Amino acid sequence: MEKQPIDEKMQQYFRLMRLRRNFVLSVLVIPTVLIIVLLLVRAEEKYLSIYLPISMIPIILFTMFRLLANDICPWCKFGFFRSNIGTYGNGIDLIFRKNCSHCGMPYKSTKDENM
Repeated sequence: MEKQPIDEKMQQYFRLMRLRRNFVLSVLVIPTVLIIVLLLVRAEEKYLSIYLPISMIPIILFTMFRLLANDICPWCKFGFFRSNIGTYGNGIDLIFRKNCSHCGMPYKSTKDENM
């Protein structure tokens, strides 16, 4: 089978999904791993309470602003993760959303369409 070329809108969609994945990693996974490592090596309490938050704040802010700056749906040009009133709803929606909150693109293909 020959691979079909991916159009520009789907490339932008995949880029947006990568940005979201990087944001989730920087907010949830990296601090959790760092805390576990610091607890396992029995680091002093000041590293967990002072130095870890101070070092993680710039990383989280950078990835958050990068995601917000590129939060544009390739199809309708509105915010991909934002709702009609400009909010992100609950925070869980940001993690699991795969389609635009305005136009619903990209549509999920069903088994009936593939047959």
